[in-house]
Amino acid sequence: MNQPEPLFSSSRAFRVWRYGVEHSELVLRTDDNPDEPVELLFEGVLSMRFDQLWFTGLVVGRAEDQVLQSPTVDIPHLKIELGSTGHAAQVVCRRLTCVGGTSPDGKILWTVTAPRPKSRIAADIPAVEQA
Repeated sequence: MNQPEPLFSSSRAFRVWRYGVEHSELVLRTDDNPDEPVELLFEGVLSMRFDQLWFTGLVVGRAEDQVLQSPTVDIPHLKIELGSTGHAAQVVCRRLTCVGGTSPDGKILWTVTAPRPKSRIAADIPAVEQA
């Protein structure tokens, strides 16, 4: 297995701030300076695994993408690994955004998005012939 591609690291303390089932959104937020928050917004969350809900210092990396397969479409998802000393977590999602401030009013610092879904039957659809 390949090492995750480094995306972000911080010495600040982060914790799980919010998870919304209806929009499949997870937010991690810094908890050490309320005047200068930083958020990590995970959208289209497919799964998550945490051994604890806070991180003192945080390293974020992108591992190999996971693909959700149906009979008609392959939907790639980001596999994001989170870590701090002695603790680890994993989130599988469609998009990860780092926000300086709080979402939706903060400044977007960077975004990583999974590739577009691919049809599994497109090759089986005959091309339309021109007359």
